[in-house]
Amino acid sequence: MNNLGKATITTLEIAEMMEVPHGDILKKLEGRKDRKGYIQIMTEGQMSVSDFFISSTYRDSSGKENKCYEVTKLGCDFLANKFTGEKGVIFTSRYVKRFHDMENVIQQKVYETKATSLGEVASYTKEMDRRMEKQGSEPWKICEAFKMVSEQFGIVLPEDFTKIPDYRQMQLADYK
Repeated sequence: MNNLGKATITTLEIAEMMEVPHGDILKKLEGRKDRKGYIQIMTEGQMSVSDFFISSTYRDSSGKENKCYEVTKLGCDFLANKFTGEKGVIFTSRYVKRFHDMENVIQQKVYETKATSLGEVASYTKEMDRRMEKQGSEPWKICEAFKMVSEQFGIVLPEDFTKIPDYRQMQLADYK
């Protein structure tokens, strides 16, 4: 995950997955003196390169800062289509697994966030119930409000949770 909040893997990881030198991946992206790289071709084609590749750096074991790229899932899809043979197949299976794992971590965090906020939801609905009763709201209206709030937090209540009466006492306020 990069600092822009996008799920990414680095070109270092890609080189490791493909069992090739990192420089080879950079040459494909940046090109050489005699040949355009993917990034230049995409830029000339007015494509948003940052949807695929995001310039970055890393520090090697000596502390020296070196160039690399953060590669989005879209960028990995692009590279997988460019790499052929066994290395392409291996890379594709590894990056698909890696992004799947990242998505599971994100889903788990979302679940944990919801789980920790259930107490807050309970407090909110309790206060809502208290205020609606104080205002004289009918029980079925309170149930409707509770159900609406619950559903926003992924809490599924039975269809018949709210029992709307077949009739209700008409009041003068209804004829305004």
